[in-house]
Amino acid sequence: MFLVGFIAPPNTVIDDTKINSMGYTGDVINTEKPQNSIRILTLGGSAFFNRRMADKLKKSLQKKSDKKIELLGGALRVHSTKSSIIKFKYLSKYKFDYVLIYHGINDLDANHIIKNDFKSDYSHINPWYKRNLLLDNSIICRIIYNKFIYKNTKLKYMASPYISEPIFKENLITLINSIKESGAKPILMTFAYSIPSNYSFNNFKLNKVGYNNSEKYDRCPVEMWGNPKYVDTAIRHNNNIIHSIKEKYNVMFIDQHDLMGKDLHWYGDLCHFSKEGTDKFIQNIVDYFNENKLIKNLNSASKN
Repeated sequence: MFLVGFIAPPNTVIDDTKINSMGYTGDVINTEKPQNSIRILTLGGSAFFNRRMADKLKKSLQKKSDKKIELLGGALRVHSTKSSIIKFKYLSKYKFDYVLIYHGINDLDANHIIKNDFKSDYSHINPWYKRNLLLDNSIICRIIYNKFIYKNTKLKYMASPYISEPIFKENLITLINSIKESGAKPILMTFAYSIPSNYSFNNFKLNKVGYNNSEKYDRCPVEMWGNPKYVDTAIRHNNNIIHSIKEKYNVMFIDQHDLMGKDLHWYGDLCHFSKEGTDKFIQNIVDYFNENKLIKNLNSASKN
């Protein structure tokens, strides 16, 4: 997995979340899928990683299924849609049944660049985004490129707002098609967030906004991605893109933005969930699996 890049250090702990020997979270899986099992992959950024999301989601799904649930948490902090495309190329061999996709904010990082320096593969923000036959298959070539050939581009905060939107759409479509080609079923989700009217950077620093995060768990200001008005608009645009893709490509879909709402009780900052919000987010997924009969409901089975 060293050719993928972006992996977390295997067998470590980030805050309270354990990184497994594969460099991801959740189960360590084999290429041979066990009989009578359901294998699930999650893809996204920190909002789908934090607070032991993969382990908790697996546990909640397993309670509802008479089949063994295997869940690999491929969502990692700062990852974008491009990261997910790269990861899935290497992970598709594991023959997942379902792939949950949760993106909407980290692609905004690609917008901190003047238009002429923007790269559609996002390589202007990370050398690992540059891919070709040699870089995808040779560790030596990758080391040489990353250390000696790659040139850091001078980033400029919010220099090209919204420039990444068509790439965000293109990347999601590419990812969905790749998932379908592998035999798995993609499940696309809108991105949940909340920026209250009293938000300011100063109020955020002083804990006066109202987010439910007394322990300050992975607490990030809106300004990490841009000014509040811009971030709100950009995420809404990305959610609209997700809705349009869902309709055109007939993809299974969970509207987490609508289901989570704006109540600050569910959020530790604009997009990272509180402990209670994590439970609610997971329950939304479990409910979808139940309602669409993607897993067998043991409670229902026991009544028949």
